[in-house]
Amino acid sequence: MVDAQTLTESLEDYLEAIYQLQRKNGTVRVKEIAEFVGVKMPSVSSALAALKERGFVEHERYGQVALTPEGRDTAEFLCRRHYALTAFLRDILGLDAERAESEACRIEHALSAETLRRLLMLLDFIERCPRGGDQWLARMLERWENPPCQHECAACVAEIAAPACNPFASQRDTETATTLDRLDPGQRGKVLRLSGEPQIRRRLMDMGLTPGAEIEVERLAPLGDPIEIEVRGYHLSLRKREAAGIAVEPV
Repeated sequence: MVDAQTLTESLEDYLEAIYQLQRKNGTVRVKEIAEFVGVKMPSVSSALAALKERGFVEHERYGQVALTPEGRDTAEFLCRRHYALTAFLRDILGLDAERAESEACRIEHALSAETLRRLLMLLDFIERCPRGGDQWLARMLERWENPPCQHECAACVAEIAAPACNPFASQRDTETATTLDRLDPGQRGKVLRLSGEPQIRRRLMDMGLTPGAEIEVERLAPLGDPIEIEVRGYHLSLRKREAAGIAVEPV
């Protein structure tokens, strides 16, 4: 995937728009992009020429617009980046949803792939760490409105019991866990753990498939491969063998 920082903010917005429209309608035309972005059709044509030159889209004059594999990968990265920023501003910094969305739009264009990866891992850590969780997050959110915390830190930590074993190795996990490739379209699940080759696990985690993330199977290809899912607010296609290495708990 090309570093998204090589694109202008405007081209990133067009790429995201094409991705969203293609996911929704299957086909994309210049008029639809213009309406989605809120610009005139000549502006869209100029942007498409630039994206085609970079290898992100395929487009013939007066014809349909389609993302290339490289364009799709880059668009998915842009969507993950937007989600991560919005979630951080809303859920961690406590901004209201509208303001978080607006400010994420202004900040996201400067975020690199490595920063995105670390931000997603931070969100996952805050949500799942046994010394974090809802209680810790609620107390942190109080700091935005109230004076510095008056609690004695050692006593607070002592109240939070860290589990003595892997939380994903519980009896409940053993009884209900399945793998992502066995879920049917429309089914939802929560990621428990990833197995398989380290390189594949790392790539999947970079795309937001971390323990605790909720996913929904959207559709299967005619032969069951690939599998299209939604995770963390964006859409992703997985090979069946990749999905078979992801343990999930149906929800």
